[in-house]
Amino acid sequence: MKRFSIIMILILTGCATTTVPTMDKAKMAEGYYMKGVSYYQAKNYELASVEFNRSLQSDDNYKQSYYMLGIITADQGRLEDAVKYYREAIDRDSEYSDAYNALGTVYSRQQKWKDALKCFKKALENKLYPTPHLPYLNIGRLYMTQKNYDKAVEAYREAKRYANQDFIIYELGMALFEAGRTKEALNEFQEGVGLSPQNANLRYSLALALLKDGKKQAALAEFKKTSKLAPGSEIARKAKDYIQTLR
Repeated sequence: MKRFSIIMILILTGCATTTVPTMDKAKMAEGYYMKGVSYYQAKNYELASVEFNRSLQSDDNYKQSYYMLGIITADQGRLEDAVKYYREAIDRDSEYSDAYNALGTVYSRQQKWKDALKCFKKALENKLYPTPHLPYLNIGRLYMTQKNYDKAVEAYREAKRYANQDFIIYELGMALFEAGRTKEALNEFQEGVGLSPQNANLRYSLALALLKDGKKQAALAEFKKTSKLAPGSEIARKAKDYIQTLR
């Protein structure tokens, strides 16, 4: 009976040693990851990379660490490395929308338009994705680069539907302006200025749209506001050139 008890203790001990390290491994990976995020937020990318790699040494299925290494290498211009890291993250989670969106931005920088568009659309397939405006925004930028302004407008409108923010309104307005849809652009810029009256880019774009629509005095007023909002900037210099011309 004593021998049986010893055997049972050994079996139970063996079970414990096979499950606890698995739990510890995930916790260690998370701990290194959180340290890496802190270093990243402090813009210490070298130490951040060290911690993210330590995270993966603890648990090579920790997708967030691959994702953050992708962000760092992309920022450093190491685009092929970034692609590999994002792909590793997606291999761990086929519905990882943030990784698909980030991968799409890298492909856009490489002018691999079809691959980029495929990634952005893949990010949007996840109905639980909390920030769908980001892939739509990137799709709009992709089409703007290709000068396909009507397609860009469609994408920006979707982005705005999910997040009615000034920078999205600005980009939507610019797409409409470039497409020759001046009155629609004017409406967007006016809405944007209403949301963010201190945004010099929106003020300047509103002035351009007003000028193109034949409203010179209203345009002049907006150019003056632009020059005051961003003194010394390039956009202020351009605004002052228009002010001199319109007087």
